[in-house]
Amino acid sequence: MKNGRFICKVVLFTAVLALLLSLAAIASADGNGCTSINHIGPIYIASRQDPTCTVDGWQIKKCQNCGETIATEPIIAQGHRIGEVSNVITPATCTTKGQKQVLSKCSVCSYVESSRMEDINPLGHDYPDTWTITKQPTCEGSGTKQRVCRRNSTHVETETIDPLGHLWGAGVTTPATCIAPATTTRICQRDSSHKDITTSGSPDTANGHVWGDWKVSKKPTCTTPGQETRVCKLSSAHTQTRDTSIEPDAHVWDNGTYIVKPTTTSGGEIKYVCELNSNHTKTVKVGPLARGGNNTICAFGPRLRDTNLYPYNTDDWYMFTPFDASQNGVQTFELIASNKYIVGTVTLTIQDGSLKVDYTLKDPGNFKINLEFFTVLNRINDLTDYEPENLMHLAMNKGQFINLQEKFGDDTNLVLYFCSRCNFTYSNKISEMNYESTTHQRLLQNMLALMD
Repeated sequence: MKNGRFICKVVLFTAVLALLLSLAAIASADGNGCTSINHIGPIYIASRQDPTCTVDGWQIKKCQNCGETIATEPIIAQGHRIGEVSNVITPATCTTKGQKQVLSKCSVCSYVESSRMEDINPLGHDYPDTWTITKQPTCEGSGTKQRVCRRNSTHVETETIDPLGHLWGAGVTTPATCIAPATTTRICQRDSSHKDITTSGSPDTANGHVWGDWKVSKKPTCTTPGQETRVCKLSSAHTQTRDTSIEPDAHVWDNGTYIVKPTTTSGGEIKYVCELNSNHTKTVKVGPLARGGNNTICAFGPRLRDTNLYPYNTDDWYMFTPFDASQNGVQTFELIASNKYIVGTVTLTIQDGSLKVDYTLKDPGNFKINLEFFTVLNRINDLTDYEPENLMHLAMNKGQFINLQEKFGDDTNLVLYFCSRCNFTYSNKISEMNYESTTHQRLLQNMLALMD
């Protein structure tokens, strides 16, 4: 319909223009050289009214030479130029819809043909490609990482980081001990508190416990035994403990002090104080002092008359001393005079297959040694005589080592026969022996068990 009106206007304009040109040709020329149909000056637009979308406009053309109006031309309205424009009413977020108004509107004027509302889809999160670690993973524990939406900092995405696992170093092996198998330990290079321990093999049964020497760990009292402890050289955690030979009620008496000194014609009294408890004392009556005499001294042990080990019958009290020579160390035994008095100590020192015999007297000033004899035998049966005067060909020297291997071969269960003659005077340093005491009887049993 708009195009039809436009064609009619063009036809009308053309007819008017033709009429004006005919009239101009008829008119006579004016003084400036222009005629009604022929103007010599430039033609220009003197005035103009622009059209709107719906109303025509116009323009007037004049001759610049004569000033005459040449034509008034219409400018045809072109109609509305409709397009769509949008106005955001509610912005969309990462997770929620927005809303916009869509207008069908002329781009030339303010004419609005139609209006409608449309949804705006959620924008979605805009996360960066890189993550920030918020908790470091460990060998066994998970970690975490996060990233923040660039559109909204309250939107945070979190993911779990898997545990790293252990990174074991080289294993360190601890050899087997007397009771424990070998162990191999690996330490994690990421965390030294993480250890992997494996065992292999068996305890060191080849060595077993390698015991050190017995040492006193508890002193005895008059009513309780003491204790000795030894420690395994392979592991100090392994110990053994045993009671000492001091039995309950076994006092350890000192050398005594005279209350009444004896003379050669009358006896005396000696007071003894227990070294374990000074509240324990005893008083012993002693006879007159001895003069001269030829007494026999033996090392403590079984008496010849009490055993059938010696091949010849005898009523003599002389003692012999079985001992074990298989271990290095020092062994001590009491020296007994006249089958009654403890007058000194015999010391056996065993060192790398050699043996040394020595002895000391409690009161050497009151002693005179008339005959010193001792020897070491495989067994007591090797004696053809027990009187020391007849055995001097077997005598050993005091304090001198002998080679046990050369003399006895592999036999380490040996016998000391100590039988010397002396004169002595009884003093408070000399004590009486109780051969039947529990301590002495136990020692005798141990000695007899060593006899071949």
